[in-house]
Amino acid sequence: MNEVLQAIASRSSTRKYQEKPLTKEQIELLLQAGLQAPTARNQQEIHICVVNRNDAILEEIEAVKREFIVKIAGEKAKESLQNTLDNFYFNAPTIFIVSADKDFRWSKVDAGICVENMAIAAEAMGLGSLIIGSIYDALYGEKKEYFAQKLHFPENYEFAIALAVGYKDVEKTPHTFDLNKNVSFL
Repeated sequence: MNEVLQAIASRSSTRKYQEKPLTKEQIELLLQAGLQAPTARNQQEIHICVVNRNDAILEEIEAVKREFIVKIAGEKAKESLQNTLDNFYFNAPTIFIVSADKDFRWSKVDAGICVENMAIAAEAMGLGSLIIGSIYDALYGEKKEYFAQKLHFPENYEFAIALAVGYKDVEKTPHTFDLNKNVSFL
C-alpha cells in the first residue's frame, strides 16, 4: 500500500503519550506539513502557535474549559472532572494551536486541512496525535482576547483547531467504517 494511504489508514486519536519531547526537526517537519496544506484562494491565512506541554497557558485554558463544562452541565460534571487527571491535550509534549482570519469565510476549513496534514505527517513519522476542538468554548469565552494575545494570534485571527503530538504510550486500533452506510454514489 502507498505510504500516505498507510499513514491515513493506521492513524487514530492518541490519548496517552510518553514523556519524551519532540525534536526541533520533528516540530519543523510537522509545521511544514501543516503550512503546505491548500487554502481557499491561496489565502494562507493560517497561523500556528507551538506550545510545550509545560507552558502555563495550557493549564489556564484547561481551567477555563472545565469552568465552562461545569457552568453548562452542573455539579455532576464538576464531580466527574475532579475524578479525572486528563487534560485536553493528554499531556502530549507539543501542542499546535491553529488560529485563522476570522473574516475569511473558509478559514475554519483551511485550518482543518492544515491539522489533518499534520496528523497524517505525525503518523508517518511514528508519532501519535489528537485533533482538538474541546477548547473552543474556553478560547471564545470571556478570556478570548487574553488567550489570543498569550497565544500570539495575529490581529483579526481567532482559534480554529488544535493538535496534540507526541510519542504514543498506548496502541489503539483505527476506527472502522461501513462504505455502504457512509457513501452514496449517483
